[in-house]
Amino acid sequence: MDAAQLARLHEVRPFPAVSIIMPTHRARPERQQDRIRLKVLLDEARQRLTEYELDHGVADEVMRTLEKAAEQVDFERPADALVLFAAYGGENHAFVLPGVSVSERVIIDDTFATRDLLAMLERTWKYYVLVVSEEPTRLLAGEGERVTEVTNALFPLTLDGTVPETEGGPTPLNRVRDRIQEDRRQQFVRQIETNLGELLKRDARPVIAVGVNRSLVYLREYSANGTLKEALIGTVEGAYEKATPPEIARLVAPVLREENARIREEALAEIDEAKSRKRFAGGLEECWELAHQGRIAHLLVEDTYFAPSRTHEGRLQVLSEGGAIEAGVPPIPEVELGHNQEATDEAFRGRFVNDAVDDLIEAVLRADGRASFVPDGSLADYHRVAATLRY
Repeated sequence: MDAAQLARLHEVRPFPAVSIIMPTHRARPERQQDRIRLKVLLDEARQRLTEYELDHGVADEVMRTLEKAAEQVDFERPADALVLFAAYGGENHAFVLPGVSVSERVIIDDTFATRDLLAMLERTWKYYVLVVSEEPTRLLAGEGERVTEVTNALFPLTLDGTVPETEGGPTPLNRVRDRIQEDRRQQFVRQIETNLGELLKRDARPVIAVGVNRSLVYLREYSANGTLKEALIGTVEGAYEKATPPEIARLVAPVLREENARIREEALAEIDEAKSRKRFAGGLEECWELAHQGRIAHLLVEDTYFAPSRTHEGRLQVLSEGGAIEAGVPPIPEVELGHNQEATDEAFRGRFVNDAVDDLIEAVLRADGRASFVPDGSLADYHRVAATLRY
């Protein structure tokens, strides 16, 4: 999954486009229930498709396509959520998402519900892990929970011509050997930085360094041009030069979580600054209107917030799960009754939106804005949605 693929999934499809979202489990016995829950949701999608006036055979084809997507799911692969998409014409997708909290739901619309994929993409960074050692220094490329060894002309990198450790105290000969060894280590660290810098020019990523304390000290002291210092987001201390890629992934996971928390805190701090500059909006209804004007620079949404809604004349009205107007939300004004009662009723109801939050995010992204997710409760003062404005 990358930004380009996500953008394609944002596009409008012929109705009906079906999305199934459900939380999954990493451990047994809970994981064994995931297959059953998915079957229940597939049955719900089948029932709901029958409620629409579709051309003959359309509902059956979409269900067959949805079931093909379900067949792609490997329930033995640990993850935290599952997302299935299916549309008329045979298009189908299946995604297992790590590190994302979702609410179980079935959505039938003319677009796929992509907000959870965006949340996954936001947190599934690409990064490098530099395992510092003299024999050799390894580089691993990470994407979320997956880590693979980098093997090319630049890495792995070995310190050649190492001088044996000195014994017998600070004799003149030993001092010379120590100086030679320090010079070689300094050159080695700078070669590491140079080689890593070449890779970062092509593909800029944050870096996590792993190694014994002495190696990490050398890395900090001898880095010369600042490339490594700027990219480094954390370290893991220990002798892990022979660790496997899955072991490395587990070692660096806490560093990634801490960095993600730091970025979220920075995003929340932006809101306070935006309020002081009067470039702030809060609440789903206000943000909705501003997003469709292209004014939102950075949208923040709580992780699990979704909102069935309806629109009328460019305004949004949030509904409760039962379809009623949420408490405290001013109603959309009634329209004047006309001779065509059916058309008038449709004008009054407006367009139903399965998840206005998903719709809002897509509007922000279409206008080249950013969207980020923050923990539930972080935006309680702003009804779970807030934004910084361009003007």
